[in-house]
Amino acid sequence: MLSRASLRGRFHLIAAALTTLVQLPAVLWLCWLTRTPLPALVAVLVSPPYLRQLQSPWQTTAASPTTYLALGWWSACLVFDLLLVPTGLAVQAGAPFGAAWGLAGVLALGVGADAVLGRPRLRRRVVRVEGLPPELDGYRIGQLSDVHCGPHVPEERVASWVARLNALELDLVTVTGDLITHGSSHVEAVARALGGLRARDGAFACMGNHDYFTDGEHLVRQLRCNGLTVLRNEGTVIERNGARLYVAGVDDTWTSRDDLERALAARPEGAPTVLLAHDPDLFPKACSRAVELTLSGHTHGGQLAVPGVPRLSLARFITVWTAGLYRRGRSWLYVNRGAGTTGPPARLGAPPELAVITLRRALGVTGRHRQP
Repeated sequence: MLSRASLRGRFHLIAAALTTLVQLPAVLWLCWLTRTPLPALVAVLVSPPYLRQLQSPWQTTAASPTTYLALGWWSACLVFDLLLVPTGLAVQAGAPFGAAWGLAGVLALGVGADAVLGRPRLRRRVVRVEGLPPELDGYRIGQLSDVHCGPHVPEERVASWVARLNALELDLVTVTGDLITHGSSHVEAVARALGGLRARDGAFACMGNHDYFTDGEHLVRQLRCNGLTVLRNEGTVIERNGARLYVAGVDDTWTSRDDLERALAARPEGAPTVLLAHDPDLFPKACSRAVELTLSGHTHGGQLAVPGVPRLSLARFITVWTAGLYRRGRSWLYVNRGAGTTGPPARLGAPPELAVITLRRALGVTGRHRQP
């Protein structure tokens, strides 16, 4: 059996090989275009300092300018690699040589910078619910997911996301799991930040798999002490002018703590249901129980995806429900790409997000639907 030192050495070797492969086409082409070794020099200066920080595929030391510079550069190189063929074809078709390659370079640098510095997008979606009471028509639900408070996501950043949602004056706000990265160092910090969430009918949370990479019970206590309602295989009824909405939450699936039957046990007959379930793979079970809306996270939209093609992402390796809005019959699923990151603090083609879901009365449309 390999020792920890041997495993780390093998990981560093693989990481160095992958980053070299990502950079090589762009660097060689840029060296030829510029007739200088400057691109190669940048690659040599940027990559080794960050690679030395890596401890595992999903763990590095605290973020630093070196981290963001390296990840932004690699992201830009990858985008430039993808643009090599179409840009070359455009030049052959008559596009000005300098303008075409200049545009490719600017686009690659812009996407690379956004991959490490981009703030969460605000996604607004409408879900049409069969049998929704008129009193709940237009009901707005905010969703924050996959916060991953830790070395790369400090308390101040989480608090800024909270402030953005609060400014929308929502009816309900939800947090769908993975509040920390791992360990106990940021439990109090994330609880304080999320405790600032405000909505007319309250703030509700469910647990994710990373939330048990520490003492999960301690995390729950801290969240509740700061004012969040943590739903662990349970639900609560919200009333609006006599109309009822059932808000339920299931516990983590990875540690087999989830129990959908218990979560729905107190659901009033006929009341539309919003289910908080970190893992989107629970959606088929939710459909079988006629849950109108399931809010999930977990996937990060892959965190690495082909820009503009959300279906082509690393999330495909873990689930078919990768990101966005899905429908089966009367049941809807929204998979939030999340606001934080795990592992390298970069997102390429899968930008971070905050979501607002507006409930509307159904117009008699049936079938299946997907909206990114």
